[in-house]
Amino acid sequence: MKDQIATLEGPNANDGTKSVPAISLSVIFPAFNEEANIERTVESARMILPKLAQTYEIILVNDGSKDGTTPLCDELADRYPDVRAIHHVDNRGYGAALKSGILAARHDFIFFTDSDGQFDLEELEHLIGWASHYDIVTGYRGKRQDPPHRLINAFGWKMLVRMVLGVKVRDIDCAFKVFHRSVFDRVQIRSVGAMVNTEILAQANAFGMRIHEVRVSHYPRQFGKPSGANLRVIAKAFRELIRLYRQLRTVTHEQEGLYRTDKQIHHKVFRHHGVSETMGAGVGAVSCRFSVEPANESASSRGCFAE
Repeated sequence: MKDQIATLEGPNANDGTKSVPAISLSVIFPAFNEEANIERTVESARMILPKLAQTYEIILVNDGSKDGTTPLCDELADRYPDVRAIHHVDNRGYGAALKSGILAARHDFIFFTDSDGQFDLEELEHLIGWASHYDIVTGYRGKRQDPPHRLINAFGWKMLVRMVLGVKVRDIDCAFKVFHRSVFDRVQIRSVGAMVNTEILAQANAFGMRIHEVRVSHYPRQFGKPSGANLRVIAKAFRELIRLYRQLRTVTHEQEGLYRTDKQIHHKVFRHHGVSETMGAGVGAVSCRFSVEPANESASSRGCFAE
């Protein structure tokens, strides 16, 4: 793995150029009870993304939130043509939310980060600079701003993953990653919980994909509560680690990835009176609460539900 991971600052870090890269970018924000953070995160992204990509979209994946996240996501999708909202009716887990976002993504590069404002989206520029040279560009938190028990859990998990799966990245669960779309022609996502980052990088490592690491800043959470350190989530991660270990022993280069086994989401769009069209398989039943359009997805059908 060492020969597959670089840790330089960027190919154009000191050349002074400021031109917008000729790339298209899908940005995914998984969100669970992020009413206090999601609007600020979207507004920040919309200020930064025009400098980083010629074409972009923002996909909000509301994972069964119980606060005001659901109507706020719909409001943001109505307000901005480059924002779409996908809603899980029930809380299905971080991995399931990320999978829904990736299946809905339409552009050549896919970036995801959390909706809680703990990362500086300006630093996405450092990852974009490497994105054309590597299959995956992943951030690592230079100084992680989390409570001590979360830091201890993270260190123990990293060492366990290194021993069991051989994935030797500095910060495997850092939620600041850019993928070339083709990664998911071969990589599957079966984890529904916090194991998803490990699952993706372990498969990428098995396939010999090139991974680059970039140091990023990390800030204390200002609002809301994290869910990744509760005992239920930790227990699920250990079960999924055992499952992933067994699966990786049988991985072949013929494995069909997410985009080759799950159809892209073709949204089922409802009229106000409930008349609907048929959609593709994707992540389950997806419905949108607006007027029927004959094309793929209209500007008025960005708020969708994944059952």
